[in-house]
Amino acid sequence: MTTPYVPNFSHVDWIDNQDRVQAGGTNGFNARFHDLTAEFASLADVINPWIEALSPSESFLTLMPVLAPRRLPLGAPGTEGGWELVGDLAQKPEGPREAHGIMNVALPEGAEIKSLRVLGEEGTRTGALPTVRLQRRALEGNTAAEIVVATAFDQVFAATDETVVRNRTHRHFITVDIVDAPDDAVKLHCFQIMYRSRTN
Repeated sequence: MTTPYVPNFSHVDWIDNQDRVQAGGTNGFNARFHDLTAEFASLADVINPWIEALSPSESFLTLMPVLAPRRLPLGAPGTEGGWELVGDLAQKPEGPREAHGIMNVALPEGAEIKSLRVLGEEGTRTGALPTVRLQRRALEGNTAAEIVVATAFDQVFAATDETVVRNRTHRHFITVDIVDAPDDAVKLHCFQIMYRSRTN
């Protein structure tokens, strides 16, 4: 139970031509401002737990990289190679020059997408890295909008704009592309999306 706030500071008016203005003493400016400081501190102890309780909570959605092959660009012939599912991770093996994949993402209605983090292992020879995009598309639209683009492993990439999940009108998905890395094996361990729950 939160302790109710009871004011402790009460200002007593100074009287013209009677009270002497001074910094020190029990009735001086310093003493009264210290009393005000203590009052604000006690008020913060009561208010801050409520602010924390009412603030949107951070949640994480961690996904295994189950990537379906895709053609890039749309309508182009099939690309060379793709992401292979090995155990609980995906990899682009040595040999294929490129890999392009896509997977569906289901997020809770009303969530505000804040960031994307990708865990994996870069190319074994040249340090090749994939480009991972969290995107959304209107159900009746033809163009996907980027929400977050991640270009390195184990870093948090923030959403470029405020994006609130509206499942009735949009779908969300992740694309992973790597190009010109014929001699590198690149591994993807997981994708982690951080979002905040909203009430509206």
